[in-house]
Amino acid sequence: MSDPARVVCALKRPSMLSLDDSDPKTRKLSATADEISEESSHHLPRRKGFPRLSVPSCQPPCALSHEQVCELLQFAALGKEHGVKQPSWCRLRHRSRLSGVSVIVLQGVSQLHFYRHYLQLGNIRARFRLRCSLPPPPPDFLSIVLAARDAASAHRTREQPTAQDSPGTVTLHCELGSDRPGLTSYLLSREERERYNFPQEGAPGCELYVSTECDGQVTDSSPLFGLDCEMCLTEKGRELTRVSLVDEEGRCIMDELVKPENRILDYLTRFSGITKVLLNPVRTRLQDVQARLKQLLPRDAVLVGHSLDCDLRALQMTHPFVIDSSLLFVREFGLRFKLKFLAEAVLGRQIQCEDREGHDPTEDAGAALELARYFIREGPGQVAQLSLEDSLKRQSGGTTQVNGSSWAGSCRNGIHTPRRRSLLDDLHAAGLSGIHIVRKGQEDRIACPKKWPRMEYSSETELLAKASGEIPASFFSIVQCASFSEYAQSNPSLRGASQRQMQGRLAEMCTVYAGPFRRDFTLKSARRLLRRCGPIRSMKLISGSHKPYVAVEFEVLEAAQLAVEVLNGSKLEGSFIKVQRPVTETALDWDDLFRALERDLLNENLVYVAGLSKSLTQEALLQRFREFGHVETVLLPRDPSGGKHRRYGFIKFRGSLSATAALSSEIVVKRRKLLKCRALTPFHLHTWSSQLSCRALEQPASQHSPTGGCAQQQSPSTQEDEVKELMMRLDGTVERLYSEALPSRTLCVLLLPGESSDDGNLPGLLMAGIKEDSSDVRSIPALQD
Repeated sequence: MSDPARVVCALKRPSMLSLDDSDPKTRKLSATADEISEESSHHLPRRKGFPRLSVPSCQPPCALSHEQVCELLQFAALGKEHGVKQPSWCRLRHRSRLSGVSVIVLQGVSQLHFYRHYLQLGNIRARFRLRCSLPPPPPDFLSIVLAARDAASAHRTREQPTAQDSPGTVTLHCELGSDRPGLTSYLLSREERERYNFPQEGAPGCELYVSTECDGQVTDSSPLFGLDCEMCLTEKGRELTRVSLVDEEGRCIMDELVKPENRILDYLTRFSGITKVLLNPVRTRLQDVQARLKQLLPRDAVLVGHSLDCDLRALQMTHPFVIDSSLLFVREFGLRFKLKFLAEAVLGRQIQCEDREGHDPTEDAGAALELARYFIREGPGQVAQLSLEDSLKRQSGGTTQVNGSSWAGSCRNGIHTPRRRSLLDDLHAAGLSGIHIVRKGQEDRIACPKKWPRMEYSSETELLAKASGEIPASFFSIVQCASFSEYAQSNPSLRGASQRQMQGRLAEMCTVYAGPFRRDFTLKSARRLLRRCGPIRSMKLISGSHKPYVAVEFEVLEAAQLAVEVLNGSKLEGSFIKVQRPVTETALDWDDLFRALERDLLNENLVYVAGLSKSLTQEALLQRFREFGHVETVLLPRDPSGGKHRRYGFIKFRGSLSATAALSSEIVVKRRKLLKCRALTPFHLHTWSSQLSCRALEQPASQHSPTGGCAQQQSPSTQEDEVKELMMRLDGTVERLYSEALPSRTLCVLLLPGESSDDGNLPGLLMAGIKEDSSDVRSIPALQD
């Protein structure tokens, strides 16, 4: 293979920068560069047919539900031969060649802890390329992930609600003894909307979403509106193509086709009914339907839909008053009935007929609305007597197949009680062995098959010894590491302290100081210069020094890094200025941290660009950067008020050499030189970190003086040192489990569940990777930075 350095130099030659995709020779040259980039990556297995886990290149998932994690585990463990389909959010290729599946749970650890102690978790960062956010965990987190809740203890009839029922079921909304509670009893609370992944104002990933501005007082007589959307697949993932709104009388008051902003890859006609011919003449955009919905909905409007969270995310809108018909007619273990089945079993209506291409969103919106009205009118007691599980079982010939798992029914005191074999039971029935390793004395919330051994450990050494002996002999393994959660329970102040430390750290890292300026300089001119690097959250004049300086907090970490790299030494209004970071005790390890972030597996193909003109389109940027290799994604964050992009973005290449070539070249678009640097924060972290906006600039200037040397700050506490040490031990434990206990070709899913408490919720993190054969293992970057 060619020398990678030689390839980079070749890609930087001027003659190579004007590649024309219409020329077969240049297309071949570009493809060759991508092939070399892929081959040079030490993270990809060399042999053909090796199991591979990936997400669609058009849009890496920013957040997953716990049910989606279960989808991956079900398919990896059972596969198509047991009737389990590929997960909806990722692709696992050559699944049959997996030697096993291992789930490692770091209890009590959240996404915040991972990034707060990023340097201490070098082994974990180097092992797992796939990372996705998880919502804060419910009490039965592991049971949902494994679909392993005990049916007898979990099931409650509508007539016998208890406080232990899972959130989202009807019993949470109904007063005990009430037969027909009113409409307001079925509204999802903010906590329930958060659990079921509804978009909410101020939530991660919803910064650019538009509110319906419905803030009135909802009563039992408030109007209901049915909503349903259809989507297609574009370069940015699923985007809205049609939206229907039905009023309480069943009349359609809105039915609009919508043209996506990005290039369409698949119209999904089988489901959406949308075709190229149908969508070509459409000029309506997402912003148009958002504005119309805001006009149509009264201030006390209640939106009804089936899996309504997906529709609101397609609309990129938030609404506080929602009823979800898929959660009213709830099944066991978080599973849901399909709208088509409920319409037929409850309403006697046929929808989504097979002789018609695609779904009719007006019909679906009306069915969901009518189902909600039926439930409110008849009450949960009457609905329980419908025995919907029986009806579904009869339709399926006695046994309901859900994702390859068998359901059967039993009767107790005349009341039908559905019973489901869990994923673990299905594995046992398929003749696959398993092992559950748990901390000694820890409560076991999952019901493993009787023949699966449950092993307890009292120390990390004992854990590694038992895992090395038992995991290779088992196809499916569950390992629960509880050391951090035990430490957190004995130190209740740890949670708040960690969050405050992370807030302060992110604010400092996004802050730079620029100056000195002339006495008569204007903040407007300084802002114009500095915002070329990215959006500015706040700017403050510091006049305590001999000459004026400004303290600038950027919204994204890359903007601060770019300002230091390219603006230091710039001339503004006759003065040469310095741009530097705060000089504080906490900043001493920033160089190591930035190098680690640049080398992160999630960032190696990702380039941050700034200085974009507002008129620059996504297509123009894509065409310009395609000259360096295959571009998978172009992300241009947009302003929610005007809809224009915010003059910065991210370019994701397929190969790391393409990213290196782009960084090494001068790029001019529309007579404007683009500023660029290595990306520092993965896609999924941008929305989350923006919520941790802190107030570093509100601190006294002496703490961050750009001229006064190191600020006097309190030395790290003993607790902070203990947590760092604990994180390093966890990192070492995971590395030894991965390298010593797991056989080659094992899918390893590492779960950082997050944390739910009265003080607030912390999201979790999923990491996944497949262990390579010993012959395929290549050099791993330095594990301890």
